[in-house]
Amino acid sequence: MSAAKGLFKKWLSNLDAMKKQIKERLNAVWNREAITEEEWEQLEETLIQSDIGPRLAMEIIEELQATKSEHKDWQSCLFEKLYSIIEKNDARLFPEADPQFSKIVVLMGINGAGKTTLAGKLARFFKDQGEKVSLVAADTFRAAAQEQLEIWAKRAGVNIIKSSSGTNPGAAVFDALQLIKKRGDTVAIVDTAGRSHVNKNLLSELEKLSKVIYREIPSSNVENLLVIDALAGQNAFLQAENIAKFIPITGVALTKWDSQAKGGIVFRIHQELALPIKLVGTGETIEDLFVFDPEEFVRAIVY
Repeated sequence: MSAAKGLFKKWLSNLDAMKKQIKERLNAVWNREAITEEEWEQLEETLIQSDIGPRLAMEIIEELQATKSEHKDWQSCLFEKLYSIIEKNDARLFPEADPQFSKIVVLMGINGAGKTTLAGKLARFFKDQGEKVSLVAADTFRAAAQEQLEIWAKRAGVNIIKSSSGTNPGAAVFDALQLIKKRGDTVAIVDTAGRSHVNKNLLSELEKLSKVIYREIPSSNVENLLVIDALAGQNAFLQAENIAKFIPITGVALTKWDSQAKGGIVFRIHQELALPIKLVGTGETIEDLFVFDPEEFVRAIVY
C-alpha cells in the first residue's frame, strides 16, 4: 500500500504545470477589490486548456465569482467544487465478486491506447495481491499483439493463453475460460484488439466476446475497462459513448499519463460519462500503475 501511495504522489507531481498556471492567475487577481470580465474569461480559458471542458469551466467560474463576492478564499471553493464531482468515484475492482468464480478484466479501446501495456501492469498488480493470474490474448489477428503480450506476461511472471492466428476472438476467450477454470486461476485479463469506435463490425465482435464471458462468469466478477490515453481529449468521449452501446463499461483506466497530461479529463469523464476512474498508468515500468484516489488528486491540484 505504501508503495502504491508513493507512485500516486509521483504521478500527482506531473500536474504541476496545470496547477501553476491556475494558481498564478487566481493569486494575481484574488486580493484585488475587483476582477474584470476579461480576467474571468482568461481564467475560464485556462481551465478549458487543462482539459476540464467548457461546461465545467463555466460552472467553476460561477462558483469563484460567488466566492469572491463573499470575500472567501479561492482554494476552499475550488477544492469543494472539484471534489464534489468525483468524491463518489468508486475505484474498487470487483467490489461484489463471487469467490466461487474467477474474476475477469476485459481491456478495450482504440489502437494505441496502451491496452497491452496496461494488461502487463495489471497482471503484476493482481499477482502482488496473491492472485493466480493469466493474460488472455484476444487480439488473434495480429501476431505482434500476442508477442507483445507474451513479453509482458514474462515480466509479470504470469501465465499467458494464446490462440492460433485468425481464431475468432469469442472462441479464443471461451477456450481460455475453460482452461482458467481447469487450472484454478483466480484472475484473467483479456487483451482485446484495438477497435475504432465508429466500426460497427468490430464493436459487434466485442459484443459477442462479452456475451461469451457473461455465459460463463457472473457480472459481479467482470470488469469491462475502457482504456483511454490521458491525452485523448474529446475523442475519449466519443469512444465511450459508442462502445457503451455494445458492452457495459464498468470503469475507465487512464494510460500514458506524463507531464503533458493536464488532469482535467478526470472530471470530464466522471461528470459527462458517469463512469468511475479505476486505474491510472504512467511510464513504461511494470510498477507504474495505481488505483485512483479522488481526494488526493483534488488536493494535489488545488493546494
